[in-house]
Amino acid sequence: MIIAIGNIGSTSLKSKILDINDKNEIVALGEANLDKIKTEGESNFTHKIGNRETVKEVINVYGFRNGIQVILDWYIKNGVIKKYSDIEAMGFKTILGETNGANLLTPKILDEMKRFSFVAPVHNMPYLEAIGEFKKVLGEDVPLVGVFEPSFHYSIPEYRRVMGFPWKWYKELGIKQNGYHGSSHRYMSAMIYKLENTDQLKLVTIHLGGSSSICAHKNGKSVDVSMKFSTDSGLLQGTRVGDCDGIGLLFAMKSLGLGIEEAQKEISSNGGLKGLAGIGTDDFREIMMASRSGNERCALTISSFIDGIRKYIGAFGTVLGGIDAIAFGGGIAEKNADTRMKILEDMEYMGIRLDPVKNEDFNGKQALVSAPDSKAKIYITPTNEEIVVAYFVKKVVENGRDLTPDEMVFRM
Repeated sequence: MIIAIGNIGSTSLKSKILDINDKNEIVALGEANLDKIKTEGESNFTHKIGNRETVKEVINVYGFRNGIQVILDWYIKNGVIKKYSDIEAMGFKTILGETNGANLLTPKILDEMKRFSFVAPVHNMPYLEAIGEFKKVLGEDVPLVGVFEPSFHYSIPEYRRVMGFPWKWYKELGIKQNGYHGSSHRYMSAMIYKLENTDQLKLVTIHLGGSSSICAHKNGKSVDVSMKFSTDSGLLQGTRVGDCDGIGLLFAMKSLGLGIEEAQKEISSNGGLKGLAGIGTDDFREIMMASRSGNERCALTISSFIDGIRKYIGAFGTVLGGIDAIAFGGGIAEKNADTRMKILEDMEYMGIRLDPVKNEDFNGKQALVSAPDSKAKIYITPTNEEIVVAYFVKKVVENGRDLTPDEMVFRM
């Protein structure tokens, strides 16, 4: 089955074309990505065919509709597909609705996403716009499927989901822990189960990138995760605030005369790594470079980020009753040896010790990088969310129905 995958940002459009066979073996046929498409002017267009090198060019394109046209036409021109109708289904790594399984994107499911757009404003609204445009371009006959991020965390006990707000907010508004990065944590855990030949593990997966979270897994299921009700929670995010004191937010709103929309924009777009570092970017590489050049604010930001990760590892060690394995995935965690070293520093008391040579030598690659005497195995596990999405898209299309979260088991 030829499946297209859409990964939508507020100003970017990323896509892959995958071929998944009856044995669920997946081959990447092509990839095409655009950034800066919500402002007029130049956009970076990166693309590749199969496993060839990525090619980058600069083009002028504005809006999701035009961006989708550019990407699909490039796939046809370069033989990835022959025509639009070669795409048998399309999948999206959707963030939050109410059903939160693997769902055909019917008007009901899209309405759920719209209802929760305030909770995930930098995700749901761009996705809704792009899904509408893909539907227009591909036609009504191509099934569009959303694989919702909270689906992986359905197994978290309810006593961990409640958040201390008034009971009415929990029962009537559904304000409780949802958890996100489900596809990434699902992929990393499946890879570790394959390598260890069992899922009967106390596992911690650490996804660090523009958006970051940590997940605790016990015997093959998610039992806790750092993100809560919204994506503005847990660890420091790229531009989002992470965990915060609710009264601190209300105090700032009252003191600065901020309305709800203004405050939401501040904590969603001007918080996190970007807000703390103060150099106009959330790019962790640039923040690190500035720190090494003596920027004290950037150094503080990195220390705060790493400290938050370490606290969650300690907490999840208690939740799990020990840690058998740790997996690092996502752009920052996979490709930054120094950050991994600082995160796991002085954790020998937990049975966690990194091998500094392996940590450097295998940077960015799937590898075991724990020291020989470490009780916990430590892995670098480059994540692959698109494979997870494609797997469940195929299941939904073949079954002709949605999948509930408890049905969504992914193994390699």
